[in-house]
Amino acid sequence: MTAYNTTDLDNRLIQQQASEAFRTSCIGEESLARILKAHPDKLYTPNYFIRLALGVLTFVAVLFITFLFVLFFGTNNDGALITLLLLMGIACYVALELMIKSKKYYNAGVDNTLMISCIILIISALFISGDSSYILISAVTTILSLWLCLRFTDAFMASVFYLAFFIFAFLLYVKLGAIAKATAPLLMMAASAIVYFILKKIEKNERIAHYLFAIDTVKFLTLVSFYASANYFVVKEVSDQMFGLHLSVHHGIFLGWLFWILTVIIPPLYVLYGIFKKDFLFIRTGMGLIAATIFTIRYYHAILPTEIAMLIAGLLLISISYFLIKYLSTTRNGYTFQNLHPADKNLLNAEALIIAQTFGTGRKVESNTLYGGGSGAGGGATGDF
Repeated sequence: MTAYNTTDLDNRLIQQQASEAFRTSCIGEESLARILKAHPDKLYTPNYFIRLALGVLTFVAVLFITFLFVLFFGTNNDGALITLLLLMGIACYVALELMIKSKKYYNAGVDNTLMISCIILIISALFISGDSSYILISAVTTILSLWLCLRFTDAFMASVFYLAFFIFAFLLYVKLGAIAKATAPLLMMAASAIVYFILKKIEKNERIAHYLFAIDTVKFLTLVSFYASANYFVVKEVSDQMFGLHLSVHHGIFLGWLFWILTVIIPPLYVLYGIFKKDFLFIRTGMGLIAATIFTIRYYHAILPTEIAMLIAGLLLISISYFLIKYLSTTRNGYTFQNLHPADKNLLNAEALIIAQTFGTGRKVESNTLYGGGSGAGGGATGDF
């Protein structure tokens, strides 16, 4: 299914695991160099600056070519413009397949931009056609992004897929009537939880090892969407804007008491679950969502002035951080504050390691040179050599 050679993907995964083992001092530099040499990574992934430059150049090229064809064929007929956009989207996909096959691009900027351009062009064609609805657009986006994610093991496309699926499920459900509109947040919470547990189950399959980063990305989005579906501010404002309820700040909503409880307890539960399961995804997500909870409470119940509330929150976070640093200075229950990735061993550049392996293999060097002892204060050599 994937457009890449599975051997290349396996080698890249092996190199990543070996580098991680080296950073945590599980293997030495010589062992790492041998692993990197035995499993060469043929995929092209430049540094972030080059990726950004290639992505911008690709976007400019696609934009200029599209406008050139629009000017050449004219824009008087909507049907012709829709056809042109669809053909350009297909052309971007074909160019993506050819470049990956010939150049072996992997998150190189060019392939990412072509994927995004393909979706944008096709969705733009649907927007121009007056018969399209948001349900159809979200459904098409879901299908396209899912295929691009599976085909090119892309985490960003996985994120687009989940968001489009989330919107599609929401829009489809609220079409069922007034009761569906009132209970839509509960359904979206259930959908988020179901997707999360499905991903937790399938990530144990070794055959999808190349999609683990994409799965982790979607898992993070499921945690955020689960909280957003229960957040009082989000539920009230989305309901007000989409259903034209014209609610004031102090006007309640259906099951408002339940959403207030969920708004307050979900982030701490994330943190506690993450600590208990040693899952940093839950810990970090929960810590970030605590800020969203504070904002929600502050928006509807201004207990203190903003500057005083921020000062108290800052002092509280500093105090908690100081306590945790002191407490975890000694490893406890699998947690530590110690640096497990020494800076002097942060050697992740494969080329540099292979060069080091070539010029210094660590083998014993046989030599006939005899060094004399000495009693000199600095040089350690006598007059005899």
